[in-house]
Amino acid sequence: MKPKFLNEMDSWEEEVDNINWRNISEEIDQALIDHLAAEVGFPSYDKLEQASELVVDDYYICHRSDGMWIWWNPQTYASEDPKYFNSQSEAMHFVADFLDLNEEKRQHLKVGFDQVNQTKQCNYCDHEFNPHDPSRHEWDREAGKLAYCSPECAMDAVMEEMKEKS
Repeated sequence: MKPKFLNEMDSWEEEVDNINWRNISEEIDQALIDHLAAEVGFPSYDKLEQASELVVDDYYICHRSDGMWIWWNPQTYASEDPKYFNSQSEAMHFVADFLDLNEEKRQHLKVGFDQVNQTKQCNYCDHEFNPHDPSRHEWDREAGKLAYCSPECAMDAVMEEMKEKS
């Protein structure tokens, strides 16, 4: 007869043996990119990615509603924080140096940066959103003029306003 602690140890080892490490790794990766999105001000990674422009490999640039430019990479986020810049020229200078671009390629970079859409901040939940997101056309008939990131935030804001008036 085994002592009780050995039976518990066998049970614990069996549980560890049955862990699906692949799923845990995927869950950790998902949690990291969700944290990245939250850090940058977005409700989800998909919304962050949709509001950003791919520059090279897995490096993206995003232009937030407060004027900040953010350089980020989902693959290196665990070890490298996003970089924040106060202006387009500051961000472009960093990226051009990072990529070791010659003058001609710096001009191409400028053209690309000029095409990056600036996000807006939701008046209800304070998350950033891309006002030019094509999925907004389903509910935002004013083509990005509404100051809400989603139909849920727009509806919640209207409901709160109605409650306040009554």
